[in-house]
Amino acid sequence: MENNLHIGRMIKAFIDRNNLQRTSLAKQIGIPNTTIYTYEKRDSIKTSTLLRVCRALKYNFFIDIANSLPPEYGYNRELSASKDSLMNQQAAEIQKLQHENALLKELIMGKK
Repeated sequence: MENNLHIGRMIKAFIDRNNLQRTSLAKQIGIPNTTIYTYEKRDSIKTSTLLRVCRALKYNFFIDIANSLPPEYGYNRELSASKDSLMNQQAAEIQKLQHENALLKELIMGKK
């Protein structure tokens, strides 16, 4: 199976797209800034290193990696189901708040 996922290119693209300073990233992670350039050239890096990069950049590269996999690959369906449930609850709450907001606007406009 061919691996055409290049973690270094993903990191480089994110840094370039967001006009970030490699020196700042290196300082946050506690490494020399030349190491960031080394990461960018690697097709893979240790999970713990990628996690440190994610935390420093406040960006989840793991989701990008997961999204690059074929849809038939398995995943933790229980976790996904709980996230779906939470999103449905939040959507219902948003709808309720929007309705209440509309009612309040009507009341305020009616008093003028």
